[in-house]
Amino acid sequence: MVRLARSGFVSHVRVRFNECDPFGHVNNAVYLGYLEQVAIDHLAAGGWPAARLRAEIGGMFVARKFEIEFLRPSFENDILEIVTWPVDIVGARALRGYFIRRIEGDSHSLPANRLIGPSEIDTPPRDQLVVRASTEWVLANVERGRPVRIPAHLGDAFLVPPEGE
Repeated sequence: MVRLARSGFVSHVRVRFNECDPFGHVNNAVYLGYLEQVAIDHLAAGGWPAARLRAEIGGMFVARKFEIEFLRPSFENDILEIVTWPVDIVGARALRGYFIRRIEGDSHSLPANRLIGPSEIDTPPRDQLVVRASTEWVLANVERGRPVRIPAHLGDAFLVPPEGE
């Protein structure tokens, strides 16, 4: 059953010198950090910062799997727009989609990071993308380090509940 995202999140970064490899491209490993941070920021903006997750659920999300397609390089001082949205929640797993694209702008004043509505989660054409990615996150109990089912009220904060529930 396909559930629709209630919201996505958009973040902006200016590529820094130390994020680039000897060829002047953003090091591929840096994109992992961008993806992780935008997911964390989306949780917080949706009312579930790390402190609340720990206090109310006793858990934290940990990345289990990243799939990244590197489509074109980005360079120092490029402004990157990073967009994420929830795709599905099954048991302890939360799946997310992402894209990163280069945008025009002043590298000293970035657009505001913000929640976006479902209608704004429209992946641009492939020729406009820097990265396309997906992740699988697992909610883990912080005391035992074991996966725990994602409570319905947490999932429903990010995905529209299935009909009849």
